[in-house]
Amino acid sequence: MLALPVRAADGAITVKALEAQPKIPAEFARMTYPQRIEWLELQLASTTDPVRRYQLVSERAMQQYFQGNSAGTLADCRRVAPAAFDLRYRLACASTGDGDLKGHAHELLEIHADAIKAGDIDLATKALSSAAWAQSELGDIAGAFQSYEQALKLAGKALPETLIDVTLNTATLYVVHGDREYVNKGIALQEDAIARFRAMKKQYPGDADYFDSVITLTQFNAGVAHALHLQDYARALRWLGEMDPRQTEFRQGALVFSALSAAELGRTAQAREWLRQSRETPASAETDTAYLACYQQLVQLKLDGQAKLAPCRDLSPKTPLEVSLDLYKRLAILPHPDWRLVGLDGLHRLFVQTLEPQLKQSAMRGASRAELSRLQLESKLVGQLLEKEQALKRAEQDKLATQRLLAVAAVAILLLVLLVIVLRLRHNRKLARQFLSMSLEDGLTGLRNRRYFEHNVGREIGLVKRACHEGAAHSIVFCLFDIDHFKRINDQHGHEAGDRVLVEFARRIQGAIRDTDMLVRWGGEEFLLVARVAHAGEACRIGDRIRAAVSSAPFVLAGGASLDVTCTSGIVPYPRMESGEAADIPWQRLVQLADAAMYLGKRKGRDGWVCIDRLPDIGALDRILAQDLEVSLREGLVELSDSSQTSARAGAA
Repeated sequence: MLALPVRAADGAITVKALEAQPKIPAEFARMTYPQRIEWLELQLASTTDPVRRYQLVSERAMQQYFQGNSAGTLADCRRVAPAAFDLRYRLACASTGDGDLKGHAHELLEIHADAIKAGDIDLATKALSSAAWAQSELGDIAGAFQSYEQALKLAGKALPETLIDVTLNTATLYVVHGDREYVNKGIALQEDAIARFRAMKKQYPGDADYFDSVITLTQFNAGVAHALHLQDYARALRWLGEMDPRQTEFRQGALVFSALSAAELGRTAQAREWLRQSRETPASAETDTAYLACYQQLVQLKLDGQAKLAPCRDLSPKTPLEVSLDLYKRLAILPHPDWRLVGLDGLHRLFVQTLEPQLKQSAMRGASRAELSRLQLESKLVGQLLEKEQALKRAEQDKLATQRLLAVAAVAILLLVLLVIVLRLRHNRKLARQFLSMSLEDGLTGLRNRRYFEHNVGREIGLVKRACHEGAAHSIVFCLFDIDHFKRINDQHGHEAGDRVLVEFARRIQGAIRDTDMLVRWGGEEFLLVARVAHAGEACRIGDRIRAAVSSAPFVLAGGASLDVTCTSGIVPYPRMESGEAADIPWQRLVQLADAAMYLGKRKGRDGWVCIDRLPDIGALDRILAQDLEVSLREGLVELSDSSQTSARAGAA
């Protein structure tokens, strides 16, 4: 049973009374965290003085708060409630409280105001930052941004670690609730914070564990931002790969999102290994990460075609909004009806319970400024109606005119209602188009994305199978290609230059293909083309066209600098069996074959293509994918051609 709280209202806890108590000894600062807790508990066991107990319990709460022990801090705050003047203790209790988020946000704002009055700018900044985070969890996004804006103004006068804390929280809000531009701004703030923390780690080596923990958390957040908000899975893997594996709190989440990113990039072996490790890694006890089980099942479904739906159906109410939205969007576009229904139902619940109230809240803030004008106009109208009523009493003949006015008013109201309905329908259609565009287009290059490809590739395969059945030679070619040495471009010229190269690269490829071809950004610097061909021999010419389009002229960077860019392609025509029928091969396997051909082209020197012309034995496909492509060539399992052979024949001619 908990002891009754000691409160400032009983008159016992005052600044003067606390100053009269024995001071915490100097050696206390040199103790380890367990030693400090043990010393405080020994002191508590030997006293019944309420003022002394307040001093010791509040100190223990602060020690647990700094160590990240939220449960211990909350328990002490319930045992001994903070006095009004004890701002540090009040902040720790309000920041770790559970249940009433609205109440905690209000309390944190009061602490901020009291700290401003007391001249404690650092504590005022921390309180305002915590209040902003509570506001964002309540769905008051506009209020949260406003609070963070005020906190950033104060943070310049606060301690360096407080400034970085506010910067990181603001960056997180940018990523979770911003558009693509603000997501990139948030990631830039996270990169800046990591650099600051590394500098502070050198300055304060005694706090290295704390800095390592915060750096790892920031790297994790950046990786998740690339995977969930930008669908840039290659960069997501880069960020997640930089995390310190000793930071076990984020280990399982990093493995799950790494497996997801690898699966989306078609790197099945890596995805399987990270998925296995994520299942063997204990879940974090500090945060609610039950949603990771749903991501694990999505990866399993992508790898094997079957998985358990239950973890995705039973998401926790504490699941972050950005995660719920991403999961439901992924489920909603799956070809499996049960999974798609769960995704669509989840998106509907999110809209009704969270997104629509936020939209209304933002609209009400804008409407409040118009409300005063409306009331003033209403007052004038009331006065006019009174005057008309008096006029009606004086003259009966005005009755007809009044009836006409009422008829006009009724028509106007009807028109207004119709106008509101039309505007609402237009708004809903606009939102639907925006949601569809966000889910099917790549925001940087304007090309279709992986989700669009997965939704439409079945149509192209169906065309091949119909052509085979009718005895026609029409087929399709899978061509996977990426920019050579793209990482070097980013490292030497910056990510902005890399983005410029990606946009120009996509433009050139579009100019070299036909309208009937399907070109998508596959991830990072990788692109995938599915082209319709009259016969399999056209595959080589497609590789030559892509190569020529890219290397025909230097790429122009900002400032006028130029850069020679090349690419390497892996090409696979849709295979046919000896009978002439199309082979029943999942498209994922064809992409993996194209990926293997592309990496063989990389080893051959880049700036070219490798084409898998023929698979003599379709049944050996698993063996081909499990080993190096050159081994399969020597064993007669594949027949290859490449751009160097084409160049040699052209030179001989």
